[in-house]
Amino acid sequence: MLHTLLAATLALMPLPKRPKRMEEERVSVDILTPQQFEAATRPPPVLAAPPTPQPEIQAAPTPPPSAPEPQLPKAPAMIRPTQMLSAKTLADPRSRQARADLKTFAADERMVQLCNLEAMDQIRRWRADYQPERVVPYATAEEKIAGTTIAANGAAFRSRKNWYGLRFKCQLAQDGESVIGFEFLVGDPVARDKWDELGLPAVH
Repeated sequence: MLHTLLAATLALMPLPKRPKRMEEERVSVDILTPQQFEAATRPPPVLAAPPTPQPEIQAAPTPPPSAPEPQLPKAPAMIRPTQMLSAKTLADPRSRQARADLKTFAADERMVQLCNLEAMDQIRRWRADYQPERVVPYATAEEKIAGTTIAANGAAFRSRKNWYGLRFKCQLAQDGESVIGFEFLVGDPVARDKWDELGLPAVH
């Protein structure tokens, strides 16, 4: 009885589905010759990387030619006479009073007066159209005395009722009694409206 029920139960149970049969995979096979096999298995050639572009090197620009430096005007050269004249002028008998006056001056003032006399003599010798009759060594700048050397860069002299600028450098002997070296430069006429301001008298 039990077996009959069991057989009946099994008969009523659904049968399991039959598994589908997997289709066999088909593989395509090609037969290659040895040359074709070698070509197929040979690694692909390595392509060379394109060359890295080098930065273009530009030549440094040529600097433009520099402009020539402006030439500064040269200062006029001082006139340097080789012969001193004041000693001869003072030795003249007509200069007796001048010699006497010089002895009354202090040493520095006597040296200045000797240099003024040398300046007048040298200017007269240099240019006959000048007739110097007076020198003011401090017209536009004080004269400088260093030992027995006198430099007057702002002097002036009067000739034929006109005043002219003057520079001179005067070297005296060790005793300060005679001129042993002299150089000078004559400048432009001094404007008449400047005479009073500079202490330049119109008459002697």
